[in-house]
Amino acid sequence: MRPTAFLLAAALSAAAPDSAATRTPPQPPPATIAELTARIQKVLDSTHTPGMGLAIVSRDSALYTGGVGLARVAPAMKATDSTLFRIGSTSKAFVALTALALEREGKLSLQDPVRKHLPGFYYRNPWDATDPVRIVDLLEHTSGFDDNSLMGYAIDDPALSLADALARDSATRVSRWRPGTRFSYCNTGPAIVALIIEKIEGKPFEQVIQERWFTPLGMATATYFHPDTTKVAAATLYRPDGRTPVPYWNVFIRPAGAINASAHDMAAYVRFLLDRGAVRGAQLLPPSSIERMERSETWIGARHGLTVGYGLHLYRIADSTGFVWVSHNGGVDGGISDMSYLPEQGVGYAYQINTGNPAAVLEITRLVRAYLTRGLPRGASPARAAIPAGIRREFSGWYESVSPRVQHLYFLDRLTTLTHVSVGDSTLRIAPLFAPAAVFHAQDSMRSFRDGAAMSSIVMLHDAENGRPEGIETFGAALGGSLARLPTWLALVEIVLAGAWAVGFLFTFLAALTGGLRRLVRRLRSLPAPAIPSAPLWRVALLSAALLCVNLVGISIGSDDVRTLGNLTALSGTVYAAGLLFAIVSVGAVVIVFRRRATASRWQWFSLLAAREVLLLNAIAALYMLYWGFIGWRTWV
Repeated sequence: MRPTAFLLAAALSAAAPDSAATRTPPQPPPATIAELTARIQKVLDSTHTPGMGLAIVSRDSALYTGGVGLARVAPAMKATDSTLFRIGSTSKAFVALTALALEREGKLSLQDPVRKHLPGFYYRNPWDATDPVRIVDLLEHTSGFDDNSLMGYAIDDPALSLADALARDSATRVSRWRPGTRFSYCNTGPAIVALIIEKIEGKPFEQVIQERWFTPLGMATATYFHPDTTKVAAATLYRPDGRTPVPYWNVFIRPAGAINASAHDMAAYVRFLLDRGAVRGAQLLPPSSIERMERSETWIGARHGLTVGYGLHLYRIADSTGFVWVSHNGGVDGGISDMSYLPEQGVGYAYQINTGNPAAVLEITRLVRAYLTRGLPRGASPARAAIPAGIRREFSGWYESVSPRVQHLYFLDRLTTLTHVSVGDSTLRIAPLFAPAAVFHAQDSMRSFRDGAAMSSIVMLHDAENGRPEGIETFGAALGGSLARLPTWLALVEIVLAGAWAVGFLFTFLAALTGGLRRLVRRLRSLPAPAIPSAPLWRVALLSAALLCVNLVGISIGSDDVRTLGNLTALSGTVYAAGLLFAIVSVGAVVIVFRRRATASRWQWFSLLAAREVLLLNAIAALYMLYWGFIGWRTWV
């Protein structure tokens, strides 16, 4: 969970087939720990990231635990192997570990419907009679629930109980598609399972984790709560400038992402996973349970043959170097973590940085993985296969995302993820509208893999039961996405309307600039102008554009500190009011747009025509945003 990047990431990540981390040009790997940490320090310096904690392990030992750079800028404090950093969503796996342990003890089943354990718990599922939300759906993010609201992210109460926290943020718990089908990342899921665990065990979730995992694993300083800095060293988190501190955020649903842990703690955790559930010879969980965590079962992509995917709060990805990593990353405001390992090769790592800089993460991940895999044999790609002509014809065309993480942002998500798919004799060319095209090679008639990958990460499928006669599922380092085919004419209409609106939006400000210059510079008064801001229609168009700018800019500014949007503040109130006024002005302008008549002047005629086009497109955009819930979004409730 990462509230700072919540808005942008949720809107743009749904259908990304892979990440930039796997497309970075190869460089010679570091040959020693000293070289690795020196190169990491250069990355930290170039990205204004003060420091990090790092653990590199094998199945048999901790190869390195330590800190690089500074845990705190002023007064300066070095990062060490005992410095606590936030690990964000990497925390989630402890919910899954406990659920598996309780299943072995006969206290629950992953297939249990949630209502069996929490009969009065609020959520809505239109398919409840045939497809109830199960514990496993919550752990694999296939419940169909929306992610936490901004109001939920803004809650900052260290004393809040798990039950009270979930009660405060319940409106997002609606299954938007049939549970157990599409993947959509949702922080609520692990918190609900943690509440079930509390009910079964009769004690707070954090106490359960301490007793079952932290103490036996040797994670001596790991904690879900604000560390007592008189007893342990804790890193300060920073804004992207690397100097402005971020206040400590008490995650309101702690099981989803609140853990503070040191490099030493994380080394013990990764070794436990590599040792297949054993610690110093004691088997806390059988190997089959760890393997189940690494395997997706409810996601429809897994049921159609993909072996990458999100399991029980761990996920498996195939990078372009032939390795298949089991991972989970995480982020909070001002910090990012990554935990990854290679089960077959028996090596892994975990690191945490104290800014939210994604460029630092991409480069550090590349360096650490290159160091760990130097000299290791790489997995071979699957043999390439031919795709039948019927499949090529059926699945070529335009697709859109149908698994948004945040429903209020779906108005943007469905446009930015418009993708053209070309199915060739043995390849798929995936060409998102706003991203570089990617080519996949067919493993069989439906599954395809990237160059250098050891597993397929994309599958075409028939899913008519869920409204997708032709669908595509993909899973990469940007997590998973579900695409549905749409008619070509509809895709082109959306592209043309969106493009025309964007041009008209810019033209409105150019018209204002032109009119302003004519007023300020006397000698320009004699020149013809296609748009005169003082004309009523252009005043309305400019007001409409300005209101939308206030709405969008306010959302962008507020996303840097979610508390300003998640509470009723001057900013969130202004954003809400500006959005509604944009809709009222834009739709209301349609009433007057055709009443205005042009004079005999050619420029006046052109100005009127342009104003009509801009205002009509604004009205369409306003109705579109109203329909998807962006306009009128009360971010504080």
